Amino acid sequence: KVTATIKDKIPQFTEFVSADNGGTFKDGTVTWVKEVEKDKSLTVTFKVRVKKDVNGEVLKNKAKVNDGKNDYDTNEVTNPTPTKPKKEVFKSGTQTNIDGKRVEAGEELTYSITYKNSTGEKVTATIKDKIPQFTEFVSADNGGSFKDGTITWVKEVEKDKSLTVTFKVRVKKDVNGEVLKNKAKVNDGKNEYDTNEVTNPTPTKPKKEVFKSGTTTNIDGKRVEAGEELTYSITYKNTTGEKVTAKITDKIPEYTEFVSADNGGVNNNGTITWTKEVEKDKSLTVTFKVRVKKDVNGEVLKNKAKVNDGKNEYDTNEVTNPTPT
Repeated sequence: KVTATIKDKIPQFTEFVSADNGGTFKDGTVTWVKEVEKDKSLTVTFKVRVKKDVNGEVLKNKAKVNDGKNDYDTNEVTNPTPTKPKKEVFKSGTQTNIDGKRVEAGEELTYSITYKNSTGEKVTATIKDKIPQFTEFVSADNGGSFKDGTITWVKEVEKDKSLTVTFKVRVKKDVNGEVLKNKAKVNDGKNEYDTNEVTNPTPTKPKKEVFKSGTTTNIDGKRVEAGEELTYSITYKNTTGEKVTAKITDKIPEYTEFVSADNGGVNNNGTITWTKEVEKDKSLTVTFKVRVKKDVNGEVLKNKAKVNDGKNEYDTNEVTNPTPT
């Protein structure tokens, strides 16, 4: 008769559930201490749950048994887990994943979905991908069909083989600081998966506002009076991901006279220029003042600015102010 001590470290990527036969669980290991009569057998069991976030890892498990005479290792059992499909995004024609990087208005992007068949048999995989908001569909490879904003592929995949499908979209011209997001769904008849989500911010268009000098209420569209002093502001947000030198130019409205500019703005023949360094993710606001000419008569004052940050050239929105007739 012997006293057998059995120790089993539960597999990585699992969570302990229970053990029979008085097994105790501590620090990831289950231990049983049992008397076993000569020529008799003892079987002990324990249960674990495979973690929800496994992704292609292999679960491995073996136990140690000491019966006072010998120390044994059991054989090792192994179980692979499914590999989650992978989503990537590229500037069309390139091979570098730009997940998290800024993309520009009008730019063409390629999204890819890679599915690996780890079921152990041939499957028919259905892949569905809703194109990102703020984009327009261009094309899909591998027989993907586009309907109501979603692309669908249905493909046979041999066991242990991978399938990659791609589609192209164009970023809409009027994006303004929105974040493009995309993930796909894959169903292989055994499991339904969501891929990881890729995200790409877009540039924020600079903003133009107009105030009665000394106030902070935007009066775009409102009437202004002859002789009145107006303040125009331009706000630029740096969404390039790095420090830039921004050049802002603004031609003062017709029917006004230049008064002053802040932040080192230089007036040359009615056009004001600012050249300023802007740290990444920071905003810069510059302002200038004009006086409405005394002899205005029903004209509309119009103003917009240009901003060039070395990556893009932008026009701000245009503000307008009618004058009395």
